[in-house]
Amino acid sequence: MARSYAHPDLAIDPKYPFTPMRIQAAGIWTGNHSDPWKRAVDIAGTRVQVLHDDTSSAEIRFTGGWILPGLIDSHLHLTLGSLSLARLDLAGTCSRDEFLERIARQHALLPGGQWLEAFGWDESLWGGEQPDATWLEAAGDRPAVAWRCDQHVALCNRAALAGVDLSREVAGGTIVRSANGQPSGLLLEQAAWQLLIPRIPAPPIDVQRRALQEGCRHLLSLGVTAVGAMEYLQQVEEVIDPLRNDAALCVRVAVTVLDRTDPLPFDRARRIARSESLRVIGFKSFADGTLGAATAAMIEPYENAAGSGTLVEHALAGTLEAWMREVLAADFSPSVHAIGDRALAETLACAERCDPQRRVRFEHAQTVDPLSLPRFAGRRVSMQPFHKFGDAPVALDRLGAQRMNRVFRFRDYHEAGACLAFGSDWPIVSASPIEGMRCAITGITRSGTVQGTDQSLTPAEAIDGYTIHAARCLEEWDGVGTLTRGAHADMVVLDRNPLECDWLRAPPRVICTLVDGRIVHDARAPVSV
Repeated sequence: MARSYAHPDLAIDPKYPFTPMRIQAAGIWTGNHSDPWKRAVDIAGTRVQVLHDDTSSAEIRFTGGWILPGLIDSHLHLTLGSLSLARLDLAGTCSRDEFLERIARQHALLPGGQWLEAFGWDESLWGGEQPDATWLEAAGDRPAVAWRCDQHVALCNRAALAGVDLSREVAGGTIVRSANGQPSGLLLEQAAWQLLIPRIPAPPIDVQRRALQEGCRHLLSLGVTAVGAMEYLQQVEEVIDPLRNDAALCVRVAVTVLDRTDPLPFDRARRIARSESLRVIGFKSFADGTLGAATAAMIEPYENAAGSGTLVEHALAGTLEAWMREVLAADFSPSVHAIGDRALAETLACAERCDPQRRVRFEHAQTVDPLSLPRFAGRRVSMQPFHKFGDAPVALDRLGAQRMNRVFRFRDYHEAGACLAFGSDWPIVSASPIEGMRCAITGITRSGTVQGTDQSLTPAEAIDGYTIHAARCLEEWDGVGTLTRGAHADMVVLDRNPLECDWLRAPPRVICTLVDGRIVHDARAPVSV
């Protein structure tokens, strides 16, 4: 990760108001597809005043640079992603031996008594064999858990589940068992949420806060200046809120609350003061699982796995519509994880009955019945294009070629008139919007082939997904996702024209990120002061 620092071109008193100034570049995005670029932007205080072509008297010049509004990630897990930067990443592990070797190395680094937490494994990289608790034997008697890359399957050793009653079944989840009926170490969906997660010790608050600062620096290095964060309310109260004015953060946060036990904590959410840097906008429920885990709820059975997935939580209990009504009545936005076409269809039907203002957010929406697409007009669809990179080949195996007309329908949603917002789901996959745009524009997958190019978007449409549409999806977030008059002076500077570059072979690179008109990340060589 490149070093972040205050560039000497912006030697400004950090107190408001900032000195008025002009920034010049090869092109500055207008958001108007018929007239996409201007060459200069004037900033008054911390806000955009006007875009124009007069480059005279510019205080800052990005010669050869192309400026977009600060990019918005409409769906990520900010505290989880930040903590993951210091956890064992098993992504790319291609065999049992390599898995064991990485666990052994991490075990040797940790102090006694501390849990070993890892994430990112994907069984498709080693032929499809499901791991079991013996894959964690290198951790000895240390409690150890390794999450699958989608975070919907947990592999646990015996120490992690000591004292847990594994004889009972969990609604909406699975305790995977071996041929002799004994737990294998794998917990799916609600089994992991209910039996495992409450046992994992939370890191000390100071550790979480330092991780958050590092996570925000990471996001700024990728050009992300605002996020829709899926967070537990306690972490918002103890970690994010106390740092809202910390100069090290700079990332604006719109929170969707993950707490799902009754009664919903509306009053606590309202006590988080709304500001330009932090706001609580909604509550989230899960309707199903994931394609990779074969737990996404499908209308028809899977091709290469038993069953057709599972509904969970309110969708399973038949109370999803009532939950939506409760959240809307409290003036929050309901957000529903729905990946399978059955889960998405049931979520859409509930929204149509109770949400005439179209505030419900459909998270992921990876598979959809083509006949239902017109019903998404004006509705908020929050997708993660980089999921296609890894999930498109998995979807082909899981669903078969005959159902690929239901998978990652970016263009179909766009043409149906949906508000198509883009994010990453970090740390499930990379938080880079550039990588996400590349997938949405080209259809590139992990195998190096392109897939579903009929659903590819133009570069301008992909930019909209990470700017104006993301802002609209996150409760019409005013002042972000645009460089119109009065908007926050949040910008990302790219090294080439994103409308004309070769997105497959040479996508743009982030060279600078600005928040409130100040450079907060600079990938150029540091300048001596």
